[in-house]
This record gives sequence, C-alpha cells and structure tokens, in this order.
Amino acid sequence: MDSGGPIAENQYGSSAAEQAIYWFALLLDGTESEHDRANFAHWLAADPAHHRAFMEIEHLWTGTSSLNLGNLNLDGQGKSGRRAFLGAGLAAVLVGAAGWYGDVIPHHPFADFRTVKGVRRKITLLDGVQAELASQSSLSVITDDKGATGIALHKGEVFFQHDGRQRDFFVRAANGFVRPVAAARFDVTCYDGQSEIITQTGSVDVETALNTRNVTRGEGVSCDNGVLGTPYDVDLAMRLAWRKGRLVFVGDPLEKVANVLQRWHPGRIIVLGDALKQRPVTLVVNLNRTSDVLPLVGKVLSINVDQIGGYLTILRDA
Repeated sequence: MDSGGPIAENQYGSSAAEQAIYWFALLLDGTESEHDRANFAHWLAADPAHHRAFMEIEHLWTGTSSLNLGNLNLDGQGKSGRRAFLGAGLAAVLVGAAGWYGDVIPHHPFADFRTVKGVRRKITLLDGVQAELASQSSLSVITDDKGATGIALHKGEVFFQHDGRQRDFFVRAANGFVRPVAAARFDVTCYDGQSEIITQTGSVDVETALNTRNVTRGEGVSCDNGVLGTPYDVDLAMRLAWRKGRLVFVGDPLEKVANVLQRWHPGRIIVLGDALKQRPVTLVVNLNRTSDVLPLVGKVLSINVDQIGGYLTILRDA
C-alpha cells in the first residue's frame, strides 16, 4: 500500500478505533512500506485519540505493548516473527474483547430451538406449523396473556409454513407481532432490534404498539425499534435463496454483503473505509463453500483481504 500522502480522516474508517484496526492489521501482516510507516506515524501524531485507540487494541490483543512507536520496530522481531508473536492469541482475544461471541457461545442458551453458524434446520413447532431456521437462529415456544400459543424469535431468520389450523398462532420478533391471516408461508428476520417480514403465500398482519400493516404475497415490511415501514415488493427467489443453500446479492453495498455473509461464515468480517463499504457487489454464494467467497471478492473488487486466524477478516482498499 502506498497512499501518496497523509491519510484522510475517514479513508480507513470513520472512527479512531476502526482506523486503528486497519493500521494494526497492516503492521501485523508485515506488508507495509516505508511510506506506510510514515503515514502511520502521521496518523498517530494527528490526534491523541489515535494513539490511545491503537494502544488499546494492541493491549487487548497481545496483553502487552510490543510495538515501539518511536521507530516502528516490533522489539527487533522480523515480519514473520511478529506475525507469529501477535497472531497466536490475536483472534481469540479480539472475539472476547469486542463481544463477538457468536461462533463460540450461543445466544439465548435456554431457547427451545437454535442453530449454530452455517447450519440450517427444519422443525415442527406445532400441529400445522413448520419452521426452517437459518444459520445462528434461536426461538422459543411461548403463550400470550390470552393463552394463545406462538413463537418468540430471539435472533436470526426463520421461514414459517402455517396451514391455518392454529388460528391464534403468532410470531413475536423485536417489538412486533406477526399473525398469519389464514394459511400462509412467511419469513421473519430479527437482528439488533430490527426485523423484516416477507410473505411468500397468503398474508400476515404485522403489529406494533404504534401501527399495523397487512403484508401479502411477494411483499415485505421492515420494523425498526417498533416503527413499521410501508410494505414493498420483494424478489422472493433472491431473498429466500438461503433455503436452497445460496445467498444472492445484486448491486448490494459491500457492507451489507459482509453483514449477511458473516451470519454464515466463520468469524467476524470488517470492511474499512466509507467508500469501500458502499461499493456495489453482485454475487451468488454457495453456503456449502463460504470459505471461497472472501478471496473471490478480493480478486473481483481488487481489494486486500486480511484473514487473521479463523475469527477475523478485514476487507480494505489495496
């Protein structure tokens, strides 16, 4: 990498922590040039927050301060030596320090049903209600205050097939409820307080404390912290391709692709740089071969793909 001058404040991320991750990955990889070292020194000197962010990351990842910031030598170690020294515990400590427990500790350990990363599962929930769980999903059977039986989707994505016999059946996701009007096939996702409901056949009513929407065949609706949007048309074949072992992206921003892919791919994926996050990507992913995807993305977009252990992948401009 040779950027030709001091880096812009948001060239490798919008926060000091994100920029520090970029520099740490570059120095860990050992591919930096003398010009990179000069830019790194300039970045450190530009703001005391940069120095603190870098030292915090290094301390969390290595348990010590191995980098001599005065001359950018790693205690006399060569590039292969520093990779061995830093790389041994880096990924595992990163997972713990940043709270990325998804690959190791299941969310909602007392859920009735769950899947681990990379696994899909079909189950019978109730008489006349089938469900297919996507990767890293968890749900429980619950009853409401009227005694009706339904499902609480704690996290993930689930496709439901409801034949209409369970008339009071419902799905609770984030701050909303999904109630099939009659027989219906529908998909519900729930991540970080946001949910999306897509109807393949029939129709469902989506309710929150603020409003209600009816979502019919081929439509979807999003719910953000209890606020429902307007229903929109959905490409069902593309959106539900995960049920056939595929992920399909057509012109989607790289940041979105990374967020979806890391639900199925081992470890955490970080995209550095606001411009790179918005790069459009068209891609079909075979869920049985997710390990091939990121190197391919790197070649197609001509970007660097830094894979650190089995827990972290950083995508950055070449």
